[in-house]
Amino acid sequence: MKKVLLLLAVAATVCLTSCRRAPHFITDPDYSMQVHNDFCTRMQGVASRVAPQGLDTLCRAEREAMQFLYAYMPLSDLADYPESFFLQQVRSAFQAREEMPWGKTVPEDVFRHFVLVYRVNNENLDTARQLMYRELKDRVSGMSMEQAALEVNHWCHEHVAYRASDGRTSAPLATMRTSLGRCGEESTFTVTALRAVGIPARQCYTPRWAHCDDNHAWVEVWVDGQWKFCGACEPDPRLDMGWFAIPSTRCMMVHSKAFGRYHGDEEVVRRTGLYSELNLLSHYAPTRKLTVSVTDAEGHAVEGAKVRFKLYNYAEYYPLSTQITDKDGKASLTTGLGDLLIWATDGERMAYGKIDVRQDSTLTLALRTVDEATAELCAAPITFEMVPPAVGQAKVVPTVGETEANARRLAYEDSLRNAYTATFPTRENYVRLLPDGVASDAAWDIIHRSEGNYAELAKFMQTFNEDERYYYLHTFSDKDMRDITAEVLEAHLTSFTDMNVDYEVYERGILPARISNEMVRPYREELAAFRSWTSEEIRQWVLDSIAISDTNNYFGAPLSPVGVYRLRVSDRHSRDIFYVAACRAAGVPAYLDNATGELFVWNGKQWEKNSWNSAISSTSATSSTSITGATLTLYYRGTDPAKPVYWPHFTLAKLEDGDLRTFDFEDDPRMASFPATLDLEPGIYCLSTGNRYPDGAVRSRLEFFELKAGEKARKEIVILPLLARTDEMGKLDASMQIWDDVSLSDYAAKTGFLYVNLGDYSEPSKHLIVELRQQQAEMKKWGGMTYMVGPANIGMAGWNLANTDLAFAKGALEESLLQALRIDLAGNYPLVALVAQDGTILYHSEGYKIGVVEQVLKAAKQ
Repeated sequence: MKKVLLLLAVAATVCLTSCRRAPHFITDPDYSMQVHNDFCTRMQGVASRVAPQGLDTLCRAEREAMQFLYAYMPLSDLADYPESFFLQQVRSAFQAREEMPWGKTVPEDVFRHFVLVYRVNNENLDTARQLMYRELKDRVSGMSMEQAALEVNHWCHEHVAYRASDGRTSAPLATMRTSLGRCGEESTFTVTALRAVGIPARQCYTPRWAHCDDNHAWVEVWVDGQWKFCGACEPDPRLDMGWFAIPSTRCMMVHSKAFGRYHGDEEVVRRTGLYSELNLLSHYAPTRKLTVSVTDAEGHAVEGAKVRFKLYNYAEYYPLSTQITDKDGKASLTTGLGDLLIWATDGERMAYGKIDVRQDSTLTLALRTVDEATAELCAAPITFEMVPPAVGQAKVVPTVGETEANARRLAYEDSLRNAYTATFPTRENYVRLLPDGVASDAAWDIIHRSEGNYAELAKFMQTFNEDERYYYLHTFSDKDMRDITAEVLEAHLTSFTDMNVDYEVYERGILPARISNEMVRPYREELAAFRSWTSEEIRQWVLDSIAISDTNNYFGAPLSPVGVYRLRVSDRHSRDIFYVAACRAAGVPAYLDNATGELFVWNGKQWEKNSWNSAISSTSATSSTSITGATLTLYYRGTDPAKPVYWPHFTLAKLEDGDLRTFDFEDDPRMASFPATLDLEPGIYCLSTGNRYPDGAVRSRLEFFELKAGEKARKEIVILPLLARTDEMGKLDASMQIWDDVSLSDYAAKTGFLYVNLGDYSEPSKHLIVELRQQQAEMKKWGGMTYMVGPANIGMAGWNLANTDLAFAKGALEESLLQALRIDLAGNYPLVALVAQDGTILYHSEGYKIGVVEQVLKAAKQ
């Protein structure tokens, strides 16, 4: 207790010192009044039930900072975190500003939006800022601001490395505990660390790449008056460097969000009363301002229409930005020099068109009724060739000495991180965590999946029963295992009501604690007020009691079910999660179909679909056809041995309110094999497929069709073949010696061989290795050799790739490849080339791409 009081006294002293030196948090009187008015309005509106109670006890600077946070924070934060948490964030930010040498050099508005703000993306919030400050304060002592930013990134790399995972973003401390994270988690972690020591930082991202599938997030850091970029947990010798520097020159959009009313110099593509969405593309790539004019059928300007600028990625046309037309019917966006699909709608009318931004900067779309437009769309499939921007150059190129010194340091940091992960339980020693008799393959599976969170899972498993707790635990994702607590696990398991239903219904609609992409928190006991209610009574209560506001939850972190109940305001997605939670708390089996967004409840005989617009319908999801719905069967009869996969090769979307909403069937068992049968609502649908060329261009096909009530329809997944191209990539000397006196011709044999240089084994090369492992069966069928060059510290352990020779230094073969391809690689790894027996280069790729191995196999087959 004395220690706690001492810490509070220290914190109070820091706070009072800060308040005396900076009596106002916001010195601009007009802006200060705006924040105060926004705060009062919000506390009287959506946040009235969670308004902070202790502001009068704070000094002026703290009070103004708290008002700023509460005026603009998303609903998820208002609903799920206490006032004390935000005050702790404010005091930590003020402490960093006071104690760090660059603190006074950061302008007030930059500090307000990019240091004080505690949230980076849609992560669960925690106290990482405080831990990071303690770890980093002395480490960056005596450094310049830029040196400190680089040093913070090195610290981040010591603790976190890249690994792909699902879309939910772990809290920084959970990421640190497991020591691995995807790019969104790495950038959240790094931004938090930089802000912890008072260095302004923001997460920025390309929502979708133009030249390949997927997306990426990284960090921008404000140093001495300029925003510069770096790879998160991927330190380079200097700022404005990163493996993504060259791929980013091909982007069509780079985004970031600014919390609150922001008045910076960046282009704003969306401005609301709570946040601004910034367009940072000009920091990375050549740009052009594109203006779209929307008219009616008579040519009159249409004000208030939505214009969506869509980019092909993962077999859908993803909206990079949505703009609203002005009184002249115009909407504009600064974008890259590639192809876009432009879609305009006012909800009742629609139009679309493709534009090549390299050639044109204006486009006019004439709206027609949805019926008129869809009649034409359904008449025949539409095909497009979508071409990405050309490759640019990196901003900063390090010296050889800088690169070598940085590589040595990265290797040392890898060893520190690996030493930490080596403390995780192993198959041989995990039993020490569990009571006698609990050890089993099932128990090891749980401990292994929990990684750095093993102590929490071991605590929960002290009374482990395979027939009960294992089946409960297998409903959680791997990421859940890495950040859930024993207390939360126990709260859900011990709150079940007795269920007189089949186990299949129980397993789907009662047992899981997770409902969608929310952070799992207790809710069954907390929503006990709904016990004995029917699903229809709960539905009506939600309609009567929960106000809907999607824009108020702009970071996209779902509110917890208890948070929705407490706040009585929610975005639509969090409302749906709440409805399922309330039903389960009432003992009514329910689930959210995360592929289609539909809600289902069990009526004792079958699953019924919930609609917020009308009473719960009597539709069945257990039979092949619903009473009011339709059945769609997708089949494939192409010759490619690798069957189509949802997202990489095809998607399905439904036309709603004049625009397409794409379903998320990733890893869904309904798409595991063909023919695949789906129960769907009547309406207009679009089956989208695409096939990428090695240069990133795509042959895209869109097939629109109508499904009528009670109809059983069949549609073929058609992936357009790539057209033959006459450009030759070059040829090598077939007699050159490449391996232990083996010639290129001997090594290639009849199949050809694959050359791969992983460079420094950064994220693009790790993606490639994942693809190679995923495609090992097909690589074996091809039968060719792979000549792989990698860093010496990787070694052969853990590769397990068939027919692979691993070297540790590039040589004459790569020099010949680069000469034949006429390219300057400039560190843009990985380099991949498929070479025939006579030395002809059949395929090549450099830098970051998704789907390289699939393209290699297609080239080998051809």
